[in-house]
Amino acid sequence: MCMLKRAAELVRVGIPSSNKLRYLVINLLKLAIDLGVLSLLHSQGFSLSFSHITSFLVASGTSYFLHTIWYHNEVKYPPIKQLIVIVLLIIFLRGGILASLAQSNLISPGATIILCVFISSICSHLVRAYFTPSLEFNFPEFGSNPGHLTIILMIYSVFLRLSYLGSPELFYEEAYYWNYAQHLDIGYLDHPPMVAWIIEVFTKMMGDNEFAVRFGAFACWLIAAFFSYKLACKVHDRSSAVQTLLLMATWPVYFAAGWVMTPDAPLIACWAAALYYFYQALINEQRLAWIGIGISIGLGMLSKYTMVLLGPAAVLFILVDRHSRKWIFKPEPYLAIITAIIIFLPVIAWNAEHEWASFFYQSHDRVAERFEFSLPYFISSIILIITPTGFVSLIVILLYKNAVFSSEHNKSSSAIHNIMDRSYLLLMVLTFSPVAVFLALSLFRETKFHWTAPCWLGIVSYIALIANRGFLGSQSGGGKLLTWSQRAWPTTIVTCLVCYGAALHYLSLGFPGIPYPQNLYLLGWRSFGDEVEKLVEQIERETNEKILVVGMDRNRIASGLAFYRTEAITISNERVSPKPAFQTSSWHLFGGKGLMYEYWFPSERQNKKTMLLISKSITNLTSDEVYSRVRQEDGIKEITFSKNGKWIGRYYCLLVREYQNHPSKNMPPMILGD
Repeated sequence: MCMLKRAAELVRVGIPSSNKLRYLVINLLKLAIDLGVLSLLHSQGFSLSFSHITSFLVASGTSYFLHTIWYHNEVKYPPIKQLIVIVLLIIFLRGGILASLAQSNLISPGATIILCVFISSICSHLVRAYFTPSLEFNFPEFGSNPGHLTIILMIYSVFLRLSYLGSPELFYEEAYYWNYAQHLDIGYLDHPPMVAWIIEVFTKMMGDNEFAVRFGAFACWLIAAFFSYKLACKVHDRSSAVQTLLLMATWPVYFAAGWVMTPDAPLIACWAAALYYFYQALINEQRLAWIGIGISIGLGMLSKYTMVLLGPAAVLFILVDRHSRKWIFKPEPYLAIITAIIIFLPVIAWNAEHEWASFFYQSHDRVAERFEFSLPYFISSIILIITPTGFVSLIVILLYKNAVFSSEHNKSSSAIHNIMDRSYLLLMVLTFSPVAVFLALSLFRETKFHWTAPCWLGIVSYIALIANRGFLGSQSGGGKLLTWSQRAWPTTIVTCLVCYGAALHYLSLGFPGIPYPQNLYLLGWRSFGDEVEKLVEQIERETNEKILVVGMDRNRIASGLAFYRTEAITISNERVSPKPAFQTSSWHLFGGKGLMYEYWFPSERQNKKTMLLISKSITNLTSDEVYSRVRQEDGIKEITFSKNGKWIGRYYCLLVREYQNHPSKNMPPMILGD
């Protein structure tokens, strides 16, 4: 709010009266050029991506040229590299707003263009106000406070993510969990039900669209950021807590968790809450905090079973820390355990009804997989999700603890010093105990890159100490490694934001002259789902019977088609019963694995049905498993689709009749169509 007031004051009194007119002329001219070029190019058939990027570059270049002529003695612009970064950040942000508004159809295309040009113009004005200080503008404090940059980058990250929530297509995992919500239950084979419940809430409010599916992830990120901020305030100070928020907003692991709707989103929110309440209970000795611990762990286990790893880690700390051993003989920890179990009861009930399938799938079945030494992949995945600078900072925290905390220790009494050491021990144990479990597993089994995502919440406030000094420009002793990590954080964070913006812009609007990868799951599936839905409607009119669409892989094709067939119906304002989610299955019907589709579409209940098989390759449609279970009706056909006018790929479909769940040797030969 303070920044907005200062920006407004800049327009009102910041510019001397003699120069107000030409300053206003430059900004109005920039606005007019941007709007005129964008509208002209788009009306001539150029892509929205090319039109808005070109118009902004032309308008910004003109504005820069006029400013350097009229203010060359008063204004000192940032180096050209910084200007390029600023331009890219604004382009990517307005690209998200442009894509989201164009897709939502909330306002007319013309109004969408005007609004986006106006917003980007405001962003440019704020940048000029804060990062080009001058005597002319009479705001010497602009850009001089490093805290301003931290807040600006944090706000930018939040709005960047929010602007792209609904424009790129879902990842196939998100579409699969959306299918969870269509088959709402108290448990599922491969995950607990929290992700489904959250998606159900927001899709009921906003409809079956990408924004509604992902908004739950954004809400969970807000909760995680809130508890991380509160924890950092307890462990350090407000300045480090604000820096913690910036890391929560820009670290790859938490930026992604707040944008992609998976079970990790609510898990991270519950993990952050549990860390805060563990600190309050074990360090500040607040008895009521144990209730928060029980609720956080219970809800976390409803999100993902990984949450249970915090329990043994907390027990380990209690055993190691002599001040905390007294809790072994008090009722509060046991009440917390009982609370967590009560909250987790729905999943226990579902497993009891399904022969403990989910527990076996996530424990015994994981361990029973083939041997695979994945330690190098495990380490590289950590470096990827917390950035190389974050990985170096992690090493610094372990090796140069005293140097990192020097400023805090110098100001503290012996009692506070002891609390700081206990806080450090607690958060290190809560961080590295779960990581050690995954590390041990990586020695003989495959690991997933995101498994350790919630673990790093325990150390984010300590890494914020290092990053904060990098933004403040102050260095501390501790060797070259500490100095390098302090200096690297501002560049790392800005680089991350540019990469996020570029990736999201590419997934939404694309870039001129850059093609999309071929047959990437769900990329361009808005048009593909529409094509499949039209084909299904045509077949149903011709045959006068309901068609079961079968995606010929484990869950990717089925999940994507269920969602995008539904979205196609929603956009066309048609009412179809039942919804496509209840008429789209996977290839477990033909001998493969289908995860929850095996429960939603038992093969024995599909006998005699007519099916439309969809596959990436012809081979899956002509296999013995297909040949032995159906009678073919038509030949294999090809469906092509595109995105933003660029060809994406092709899939193949085959209409079959009289499905039977047991293979037969007496089926007629397959016929290949054109």
